[in-house]
Amino acid sequence: MRSELVGALLAASLLPASAGAQTSPLTEAQALAQLTPENPRVRAINAPIEVARADVLAAGRWPNPRGTYNRESVAGVTEHITTVGQTFPITGRRPLEVNAAAAMVDAASGRAGDQLRRLRTDLRLAFAELVAAQERERELTATRDRLQGLAGMLGKREAAGDAAGFDRLRAEREVLEADVERAGAAVDRARAQAMLSGFLTSADAAAITAVPGRSARATLPPVDELLARAEQTRGEISALRREIDAATFAERAAGRRAIPEPEVVAGTKSSNVGSGDVGGVVAVHVAIPLFDRGRPEQALARARRSQAEVQLDALRAILRSQIGAWRQTVIERREAADRYRAMAVTTAAELERIAQVSYDAGERGILELLDAFRSSASARVRQSALDFAVRQAELELEFVSGWEIP
Repeated sequence: MRSELVGALLAASLLPASAGAQTSPLTEAQALAQLTPENPRVRAINAPIEVARADVLAAGRWPNPRGTYNRESVAGVTEHITTVGQTFPITGRRPLEVNAAAAMVDAASGRAGDQLRRLRTDLRLAFAELVAAQERERELTATRDRLQGLAGMLGKREAAGDAAGFDRLRAEREVLEADVERAGAAVDRARAQAMLSGFLTSADAAAITAVPGRSARATLPPVDELLARAEQTRGEISALRREIDAATFAERAAGRRAIPEPEVVAGTKSSNVGSGDVGGVVAVHVAIPLFDRGRPEQALARARRSQAEVQLDALRAILRSQIGAWRQTVIERREAADRYRAMAVTTAAELERIAQVSYDAGERGILELLDAFRSSASARVRQSALDFAVRQAELELEFVSGWEIP
């Protein structure tokens, strides 16, 4: 009878958590592949780049020519004057404004790159959370099934007079508790599926099954090396540098406002006096920079450059602290997960086996056996949570430093 009980428990532990369910297996690489330029989130990130490109076109356009018609009539003499004027931007201000606008396009591209990296990191975090939720639900389902097998076997033994009714009732109560925990894990898994599906272009949230990849424990580079990597890869740093360049170009362009840009006017003039001959008209107009010499624009450009410079210095300081913090977090979480796996998870099965043998031999009661089941399940669920915490810290370190764990 005791051997039948052990066999029933082992068979129940091998049953799949969701047999018969229609699922759509998805790897992390397949999920990332759906972040294409057509993805709505990616399109929203890239939209500001097109706005910045429109500013380049606006800065590079030439002024339109101006047409003028005058009719003057005095003492029977009527004159008609028709002219066309064109302003010539010969001061060099226009190329500088184009360079400033182009630098802002690069800044927008850098920020879009950082936002895209953040989007990819958030997707990978959602994927890792789904993996952890699936593992938790799977473990709690297996625990419930083992307890159901135990309760069923105890019911048969009670009917045969080999077990007390208390053992069966206590096991059934434990089944109920385990099923409540499993239901909570199923809710967490469904929420994680919905979160992940929000990143995908077409996916049925309820059908997504995350396929775990191989875990890597690469040695982490020192903080200075990670910071140097961030200087090269972080789009926000590149964006602030380009904003400094744009402000420099804008200040130089504003300084050219003190140089007048000539407007050349040419046309014809005719009169009803005599035979009504037609003559030519030529004129040159220039604005005298008496009041407006571009000082407000220069002050604005200097302020923007100063703002970008202090933001860049602040970002470097923030990155150093973030990289140091996440690097230390990865190390400590890895150590904690490894210690727990070595000390708790690896002994969980042995604990169950000893408790089962002791219960079969009459040396332990049902409470000790159920406690062994709870401890074993709790250890495996806790290990899944610890592994997810490690993965979360690794992904955050990858984002802030721009270094990808191989």
